[in-house]
Amino acid sequence: MTTEVIQRESQQRTLRRKASIEEFWALPESVLPTEYINGEIIMAPTPTVTHQTVLLNILRSVDEFVRRKALGQVLLSPLDVVLPTGEVVQPDLFFLTPEAWERDRSAKHIKGAPSFAVEILSPGSIKHDTITKRKLYEQNRVREYWIVDPEARTIAQLILRNEHYELTELTESDPIKSDVLTDFEMNVGELLGQQL
Repeated sequence: MTTEVIQRESQQRTLRRKASIEEFWALPESVLPTEYINGEIIMAPTPTVTHQTVLLNILRSVDEFVRRKALGQVLLSPLDVVLPTGEVVQPDLFFLTPEAWERDRSAKHIKGAPSFAVEILSPGSIKHDTITKRKLYEQNRVREYWIVDPEARTIAQLILRNEHYELTELTESDPIKSDVLTDFEMNVGELLGQQL
């Protein structure tokens, strides 16, 4: 991601505190985005209206495609995803293959890395999504990761190739073609929906 995006992070703050994984699992159920990364509980503020509107637009398109092609299951945050390295994340949107969905459909949380994940930048999550989660998703072999910037109306598409992400930055006039969701292709502007 470009430096300009990282510099745009606002005063909205994410709460962090050192804790054990047992303390994390003992937290009460919450709709606040809450993750466990590098020995810290990370609790973010609720998403903005723009964030949720863009998420809904992406959900409609991706979920309709996945259902029509019977590819697996699309899920949304807040839902805990326990990565192979032990961190617990809550991607804004993610895709599970039929095998992963069958394994976890009755579980309390998802175990293992999703094949495809989407994070939508919020004022307080820019560094977290573009640096911390990017490294974490790459390390845990999330095959495709989209970082959506609703303000700039861009998508950073990261495809895992030879254990490292290959980045393609797309503007709203560009088409985006998924590597994991075979044959999914759509104009970025259309995918994000009308500008608010």
